[in-house]
Amino acid sequence: MPPSATDEPAAALLSVREEQRLMTRRRIVQAARRVFEDRGYGQASIGDITKAAKVNRATFYLHFANKAAVFNDVYAEVRQHQTGRYWAMLDEGLTAGTEEALRDVLDRALAWWEEQAALLPAIHEAMASDLEVAARWKDQLDELAGELRGYLGQFPEEERDARRLRVQLMVMQLDQLCFRTIVQKVFVIERDVLLDLVCDLWLDSLQLRRGSDPS
Repeated sequence: MPPSATDEPAAALLSVREEQRLMTRRRIVQAARRVFEDRGYGQASIGDITKAAKVNRATFYLHFANKAAVFNDVYAEVRQHQTGRYWAMLDEGLTAGTEEALRDVLDRALAWWEEQAALLPAIHEAMASDLEVAARWKDQLDELAGELRGYLGQFPEEERDARRLRVQLMVMQLDQLCFRTIVQKVFVIERDVLLDLVCDLWLDSLQLRRGSDPS
């Protein structure tokens, strides 16, 4: 039975309310990112976030159970917009299997870390101190590693889990290296030198071909 005329205003009102709810949630997430970038994860409080978002605590708790929950949304947004594309490029580079292709992928990866430098301290702090955030990060890492279909498809099925794990460990190593060099600047290394070193590590660990000749 088609909706009656009296149903239409209610549906429209519901749509407006849902849009307002999503806008409020979005505003909280955007404000939370600014707070996490400014104060880090441990020092940031729900009060800081509600103040930055211009909402009260009751409104915050309508959308998020705790600080970890809103941080997971901030982090998920970063990964949704950037990391899925990064893993697709990584798959292409690893499938090509050449030094030139891998260097291009790693160059783009360094650019990603440079773009996210302001948030990276909070990400590392959250994963070190909050099991909920760390578990979500691990789930996302496993999910994204599943995008390596082209690369993993080159190996017998019994070898694929080990190959996937090796790539995951290299990504984790790259994350730590970029954090120390790009964010903390503990090691001051010229970008091209860093890229060459990282490329060498990946070539050796993944047993890829040196040079650009695919033969």
